[in-house]
Amino acid sequence: MRLACIHSPSGLSVALLRSLVLTLPLLASCGSSGGGTAGPVGNVVIRDQNNYTSLSSLTIPTVQTGAGQDLTISWDGITQDLLCHTAGSIDNVAFLKIGNMTPADVEAKLAIGKLISSEVTTYREFHVPTADGGAPATSTMLSKLAYGTALDPATDYLESSSTQYVLLFTHGTTLGVGAQSMTFIQPTAGSQNFAVAAPNPCGGSGNILSFTPTLSTMLVSIPVSGPWKLDWSQITKDNFGQALDFSQTKLDKVEVAFFQGMAAADLQAHFLDIELNATSLYTVSVPTGQKYVDLAGAQTAGGVAFPGFTSTDGTWAAAVLCGTCSIPAPVAFVILQPQ
Repeated sequence: MRLACIHSPSGLSVALLRSLVLTLPLLASCGSSGGGTAGPVGNVVIRDQNNYTSLSSLTIPTVQTGAGQDLTISWDGITQDLLCHTAGSIDNVAFLKIGNMTPADVEAKLAIGKLISSEVTTYREFHVPTADGGAPATSTMLSKLAYGTALDPATDYLESSSTQYVLLFTHGTTLGVGAQSMTFIQPTAGSQNFAVAAPNPCGGSGNILSFTPTLSTMLVSIPVSGPWKLDWSQITKDNFGQALDFSQTKLDKVEVAFFQGMAAADLQAHFLDIELNATSLYTVSVPTGQKYVDLAGAQTAGGVAFPGFTSTDGTWAAAVLCGTCSIPAPVAFVILQPQ
């Protein structure tokens, strides 16, 4: 699910979660104002009352280490992602130094995409290379992380009661996309631990991510025979209840899916597996700046065109997604009522 949006000191977006990326992305807004105000263009209109809502929280483990020391960082123990699906390859390791916050503050902000650039005082990263024999590396040193300049543990990693340090392990190297796991690292005087093993996000002592959706009972009517122009321009807030700014949150993909033999309650109960559970799934890209799309252009990953609402023994749903947001949950998810 993109779980948080952060901006580096240079203004680039940094993913801490779309990282949280649901295969059916959990959408989270990075913006803070300005929803749609002009009249809708499409004939099938999503409004705030049709959209789902969600609660999200993070419980990030902490590893205490020696202060001001170089650390060995490894990630070969990551087998699942934050959504408890099979993890992708770890292609980037990021270090974030966050001032004037408690761990609980950081978790709360990351869970709903509210960490802002001024709160990230230092950002460094390591793009994972391919080792000898064709296998990717599974470890590095803290001092190997860089962003313009290399991280210096002697000055960048010091004990402080008001500073938090986060390591983020990401699939892909695109800023803002692909978080698989994360951990706090805590420099502690007297600690003789100089190694950090990335945690597996699920199982063991519990899951890092908790995500609870509530689907709206106000269904969106859509004509069986068409047209199927789905319009989300009237949405003013995201699934977390935050004001939605379309100039910041780029909604770039729509998915329409059928779930045979399943009711809306089943979709809600298994929301993190929503894409995996779809009997049929059709996707259509959204042109830049457009707030509607014609579902007639949707197709499966194999190129099969959307046939219309021909199936009736289950539930139809649509999701509007942001491919560059850090939280992997749809910004909009609605139950469709073909009629």
